Amino acid sequence: MKYNYKGSNKKKEIKKGIVEADNIDDATIILYSQGITPEYIRKSSYIDILSKSINDKLKKYEKVKLQELIVFTRQFASLFSAGIPVLTILQRLETQNYSPKMKETISLIVKDIEAGTPLSVAFRKHKDVFSNLYINMLNVGEEGGVLDVVLQRLALILETDLDTRNKIKNATRYPKLVISAIVIAFVILMTFVVPKFTGLFAKMGTDLPLPTKILIYINDFFRNFWWAILLISIIGSILFKKYKNTATGKKRIDLYTLKIPIIGTLVHKIYLSRICRILGLLYKSGISIITSFDIVSEVTGNDVMKDELQIIKEKVSRGGTIHTSFEASPHFPAVVSDMISAGEETGQLDEMLFKVADYYDNEVDYSIKTLSQSLEPILLVLVAGMVIILALGVFMPMWDMIKAFK
Repeated sequence: MKYNYKGSNKKKEIKKGIVEADNIDDATIILYSQGITPEYIRKSSYIDILSKSINDKLKKYEKVKLQELIVFTRQFASLFSAGIPVLTILQRLETQNYSPKMKETISLIVKDIEAGTPLSVAFRKHKDVFSNLYINMLNVGEEGGVLDVVLQRLALILETDLDTRNKIKNATRYPKLVISAIVIAFVILMTFVVPKFTGLFAKMGTDLPLPTKILIYINDFFRNFWWAILLISIIGSILFKKYKNTATGKKRIDLYTLKIPIIGTLVHKIYLSRICRILGLLYKSGISIITSFDIVSEVTGNDVMKDELQIIKEKVSRGGTIHTSFEASPHFPAVVSDMISAGEETGQLDEMLFKVADYYDNEVDYSIKTLSQSLEPILLVLVAGMVIILALGVFMPMWDMIKAFK
């Protein structure tokens, strides 16, 4: 039998859920064994079971915000630097004001560590919350005994990513508003204005102008076949996701992403900054350059750049210098290989990698600031085209009506 319950644990947190037992007494014993003092226990209805099933499925799609992950990492790093054991830190963080998803994740990690699971392995079980970069960096920190340093640098990387995302959102706000306004205006005119001319011209016994007919045909098509458009969109989205999940599809999409005008250049600079910064952080932490390439290639987010890093790694492992290996790559500009060459000669490779990352961070900032200006010609053409189509479709029949009245 299944029973609904509500109670509280030792931390005075309210707990609700469903427990399976032969009877209410057994359900009570199970809850007490889990550290939950029940307030009430009742037999679950079909609606309760269905509701729990839906909530469990929705939890799989729940995401932890990047801001929350940054706060967690900063707190983790600060407490660990103070000499507090990892298990105690996580138990404290579990009581903090995090989202239910984050709290549940920390709770599961605590249980794994209590059972003797290594930290990075416990985190690896929650890839929907922690990225490959996060997990690999934790592994490096554990093995190298520099977990506090790694956590601080992880927080820095996450903050940089968040800052870049926010800047892109702000830069694309105006184009989004313009496109939304165009779409809304088009839908209103197509739905309420243009169809009015059909009845008027039918009464007058004259034909509608061609631009107006085209608009009406488009409107009729959307009205009569909206279900087909919706179905094709859903099927197309599913097929695209499946194709993207294949190795060939992911690599091809990543390649096309880098070739998109304006956006592709910006994305490429973001990848270059991320690769150089993480490579510098790993190298500074005492990780071998070969291992660093393996870690960085897994966290680039782009299969084209990932494969290129693996090629560079192979060249370095066969005795080639780092800067000549980068120099031969078509995806890394000359400034990267030149700065790395200077770093190899002076023994300050990590510092030079940081300088390259800073250089591309500045380039990204400039590209984001000028993004709206770069998109303005495209928006201008789009707006002009929409205005011409709508003007011809709306005003031409009005002129014809005036002529007919005369």
